[in-house]
Amino acid sequence: MIHKEQRKKLKEVLGHNYTEQVLKILKEHKVTNRRGTAYGKSMIRNVFNGLNENKAIENAILELYTRSIEKTEKTESLKNQLLGISDS
Repeated sequence: MIHKEQRKKLKEVLGHNYTEQVLKILKEHKVTNRRGTAYGKSMIRNVFNGLNENKAIENAILELYTRSIEKTEKTESLKNQLLGISDS
């Protein structure tokens, strides 16, 4: 279950429009609900907000968080490299 402090940290990186990207990750991993259909955005939001517990969705949210951090670091590194600023 995602707790308040965790949600706050995730929200800083993911922002408010994260559900589409989480759905994409779930689709990549072929994760579906017990009826065999894709999870809905509301279920993803409920898991994110701690109202429901679902390990597969939590893992997808964490994967998105990790990808976002890596993308930001890569962008910053490239920007610094292009501008001749050394990474410290």
